[in-house]
Amino acid sequence: MSSINQRQLNRMAALFAKLSDPARLRILQSLREGPLSVSTIHRNCRLKQANTSKHLRVLREAGLVSPHREGTSVHYAISEPLIFGLCDLACGGARKGGAKS
Repeated sequence: MSSINQRQLNRMAALFAKLSDPARLRILQSLREGPLSVSTIHRNCRLKQANTSKHLRVLREAGLVSPHREGTSVHYAISEPLIFGLCDLACGGARKGGAKS
């Protein structure tokens, strides 16, 4: 069994904390098919504009999404595609009753 040091555990816990908000998970899922503008993310996820920006900032700081400007709008894309494996694993466990709320 490989040993995970305290620093790695702290980073993992911080990542899970950032993923603990359903709105952030909705944003990540909305980006699964490709980059979207902030306004499209806002509409698709049914979030207020200010909340969308706040959640995108948290995801950007976590290194999960990256912004790029296209004309006058900002588009976001997934910068760490492995996040979908984690989301799929968690959602699969929840569908099977492995994670109860």
